[in-house]
Amino acid sequence: MRPFEVVIAAHGPLAPAMLQAAEMICGAFEGAHAVGLEPDDTPEAFLERLSATLDPGHATLVLTDLYGGTPHNVACTLYRRGSEIRCIAGVNLGLVIEALTTHDPLDDALVDRLVASARDAVVDVSSRLAVRP
Repeated sequence: MRPFEVVIAAHGPLAPAMLQAAEMICGAFEGAHAVGLEPDDTPEAFLERLSATLDPGHATLVLTDLYGGTPHNVACTLYRRGSEIRCIAGVNLGLVIEALTTHDPLDDALVDRLVASARDAVVDVSSRLAVRP
């Protein structure tokens, strides 16, 4: 079992869609949540909803869609307030699946591995296909 919670925080329906896609591939996950920023949300309202997903005293990995966007900034606010969270911006489906299926502790080594895995999943396929043997 994964020793931390995972929260996907993103604009609009992206967060629940990412979690649903991961569950379609891997099955249901315990300790996984999605919080979407709605068009009429204020940062304070989103902060309240994101905070409600956190289990005090339990480590949580927050995956946000866009560095510097409201979901990311709100997650950083929670971090600064002392919540036991780590935050990675630039979520993709590969990162979600990797984070949800790991059994490793939420530490620097895991975060580094997850970020590297997410970067490696972004590939210029056209240039690879253009190179023919």
